[in-house]
Amino acid sequence: NQLGGFVIGEDMNLRKLLGLLKMFALEFGNAEEVKFYPDYYPFTEPSVQISIKHKEMGWMELAGAGIFRRELTEPLGIKVPVIAWGIGLDRLAMCALGIKDIRKLFSQDLQWLRNFKVF
Repeated sequence: NQLGGFVIGEDMNLRKLLGLLKMFALEFGNAEEVKFYPDYYPFTEPSVQISIKHKEMGWMELAGAGIFRRELTEPLGIKVPVIAWGIGLDRLAMCALGIKDIRKLFSQDLQWLRNFKVF
């Protein structure tokens, strides 16, 4: 359920990561605002949580991201910074379909599933 991505490059840094994620959140998350919060993920440092303000659903967590730790990349021969992110596809589906409760995506309510209009 996750869309992950990474970019490798000499000039990669937290500022570039946040800019890329903001652009993605505004486009694909149909967000009005984007906020970043410090967070912990075991493979990245620094790490951030990305939250968006959706016009219908309000604030919601969208993704986690950070810069890969050197002890993960150097054994692979990568000597430059690597920015990375993981976005829940279920969160993007909520934004696209206007579903306010993530549990609905995993519903066993056949009547709701049969009657829900995707587009």
